[in-house]
Amino acid sequence: MEIPKHTENVVNYTEDKTTDTVGFHNGPESDKTDDSRLDASTSETQIKMTFWVVYAALTTAMVGFGQCGYNVTVLAAPTKTIQEFYNQSHTGKYGQISDTTMDWLWATTVALFAVGGAFGALAAPPICDILGRKYGLLLVNVFSISGALMFGGSKFANSFELVVMGRIVIGFYCGITMAAVPLFISEISPKKYRGALGCAPKFLLSIGILMSQGLGIFVLNTDDTWHYLLAVTGLFSVIHLIMFPPCPDSPRWLLITAKKPTAAKKALQTYYGVDDVTWAMEEILHEHKEEMKEERVTLKSLFSNKLYRQPLLISFTVMSSVQLCGLPALYQYAIYVFGMIWPNDTKTINYAILGTGLAEAVSSFTNIFIIDRVGRRPLLLYTCACMAVLNGIITLSLNLSNPNHADGWTYVSLICIYCSIVAFSLGPGNVSYILTPELWTQGPRPLAVGLAVQVQWWSNFLVTLIFPFLQTAMDAYMFLLFMAIMVYYTVFVYFLVPETKMKSFEEIVAQFRLRGKYTEKDNHGVTDDKTEMGDVGQN
Repeated sequence: MEIPKHTENVVNYTEDKTTDTVGFHNGPESDKTDDSRLDASTSETQIKMTFWVVYAALTTAMVGFGQCGYNVTVLAAPTKTIQEFYNQSHTGKYGQISDTTMDWLWATTVALFAVGGAFGALAAPPICDILGRKYGLLLVNVFSISGALMFGGSKFANSFELVVMGRIVIGFYCGITMAAVPLFISEISPKKYRGALGCAPKFLLSIGILMSQGLGIFVLNTDDTWHYLLAVTGLFSVIHLIMFPPCPDSPRWLLITAKKPTAAKKALQTYYGVDDVTWAMEEILHEHKEEMKEERVTLKSLFSNKLYRQPLLISFTVMSSVQLCGLPALYQYAIYVFGMIWPNDTKTINYAILGTGLAEAVSSFTNIFIIDRVGRRPLLLYTCACMAVLNGIITLSLNLSNPNHADGWTYVSLICIYCSIVAFSLGPGNVSYILTPELWTQGPRPLAVGLAVQVQWWSNFLVTLIFPFLQTAMDAYMFLLFMAIMVYYTVFVYFLVPETKMKSFEEIVAQFRLRGKYTEKDNHGVTDDKTEMGDVGQN
């Protein structure tokens, strides 16, 4: 896995002021500084949040993250009903199934979504580069619709295997879109709105969670309708196929990869809402020229280069925190978690499950307005600390509550679980996806972010596979384990994670040049002096 180095045929953007045409030419970078680049900061202040950039961000986030949220929690409410179908289907084909085998089969069904997601994330880069961001996102809807057909047909075919296969296929689809959607949104967003628009996927993910919970509890909640509940995911893709085509493709992909400057200019004008986007095109080309000067980054050099070690560690750690905090697994096994609070009250458990979706949706929406004001690092730091404390309180309250009837400790447990969800949505569940790409320049970014996404998906697989067995073995003390994990993440963020808000990639990379002078040439053959810097965690 490597990014090739280009040293020749650098693409330059030119615009004929008399004919208003644009074109490319090959050759060395001009020594002349373009006035439009000097006036970029002035031009950027004129940009407002346009209808088209919001429309495109919400439409793509709905299909990618909305479906992911829907499928993360869709199995929670009808768990017992689908398990009965598994039992009946397995018995008819292979004989009686034991309770232990059923537990493993169900845990595998839940966890295989993450396996599909991991492989989908690997497929995302070539799809987006070859077909473009727009047509790549439109094409992969075939996987979502295929998965929905498997879910819908499983009951008619009396085949639990179709549910298992459908989880893999829909996971593969979500793996592609969860990689492609943030890329597309980042490339159409003006810099000053990058944080707010970057929260759109997480907000739509929470809407997907809330939708699956509402339908699973109140509408499609019977033995005859659960397969329709699972198949609803295909409707997201049908809506996307109708709504998304009017949106222009990524200006960056059009200009750099497709070499269509006229289309790129029109896309920028549409998304930025200004006529003069020469400075923006120059900025894209300038970044591209700098990227092509970078040494190619291989898997070996990514791990061996001293400059990459700390951002790589941060990327892996913050992405793993999304899953190892335990909250995503709680969504998928909510019926068991809330069963610890109300062992014999299915109706109350269902309402409690719905409350998790509401808490997620409200906090994700709030994050849109605060992430660029508060910053990435403070949000991550304080929410991780908050989750550590709340997990400790949950352990205490569950042990002190009376399982036979609701008391004060019962509601302390419920409130703390909801507060943990709020903290998760404001912090690890959202900031990690924005922070990780911001730690890298373009050279190592695709490979580094791709590996970080793999860490996130395989962490998801691990936690969702063992969560029910962990709960059986540890009961309420399971939350002490998650408390210890969040204490670790809090300490890690405090000492190692830098602030990336409103900083260029060059400024962020400079923060990793720590304690002494060395050059990349010493590590990788690139001459680039590094100067001593202070504590990266305090910048």
